[in-house]
Amino acid sequence: MNRNKFALILLFLGISQTLLFAQSTSQQTATVHLYQGKAFGLVSAKYRVYADGKLICKLGRNSHCQLSLPAGITTFTTKPRLIGIGSQPTLTLALEPGKEYYIQGDSKFELFPPNGPLVLTEVVPNSDKLEQINRSKVEAALLSSAN
Repeated sequence: MNRNKFALILLFLGISQTLLFAQSTSQQTATVHLYQGKAFGLVSAKYRVYADGKLICKLGRNSHCQLSLPAGITTFTTKPRLIGIGSQPTLTLALEPGKEYYIQGDSKFELFPPNGPLVLTEVVPNSDKLEQINRSKVEAALLSSAN
């Protein structure tokens, strides 16, 4: 009987340690939702999105991706699939552990849309915005954690 109690206590301690580790890991990261709405024009470019210089996803017209990033100050940049002319806009956010952030990319109309910049802005999630995101195409996150 004592062995069973001892084994049960060890099992309980092991499970509780695993749950605490999983909770502490999730609280050290923030969830980031990236979204590009419907863009006008005949040519649709997939923009590469970077967090602190690391490629995290590729966003096309009417698409979104979701990923977890470490908490802290993070700078997001974008690059068009083709060669971009001039400097690309950046967005710097202080990501807090356990919080969710919604970032929308809007492409400016340029003479050559595939080379125009994708401007990133943080948006407040509301029911209309969340519905747009849910109806958009899901793009795979290329980096689950930018360590």
